[in-house]
Amino acid sequence: MTQLPPTVPGPVYSSEAPGATASLVLGIISVVFNIPLVGLILALVGLAKARSARALCDAHPGMFNNAGVAQAGMILSIIGICLGGLSTLCGCGYFALIFFALMGAAGGAGAGGP
Repeated sequence: MTQLPPTVPGPVYSSEAPGATASLVLGIISVVFNIPLVGLILALVGLAKARSARALCDAHPGMFNNAGVAQAGMILSIIGICLGGLSTLCGCGYFALIFFALMGAAGGAGAGGP
């Protein structure tokens, strides 16, 4: 009976770039749940994570296999930035319209005239 020598495991590398999956999740959340200002912030964080993951994948080719996930997270984050910016502007405009309508109603009610 022959006994094999014990094998020493080599260094274990992660096959996924850190931040790629998080950028995809943040991009999806920012597009699906497009809440003014919150969606914009989530999309900006997702874009930052996607850029760092893509840079890591480009710096070490062959080490990480989810560069496509980082690319999808970047695209969804850019779409989320556009939608989040638009919804934030529309939300601010809506509140400004209500504010000016209330101020106009309050100003018109006080002018009793002769």
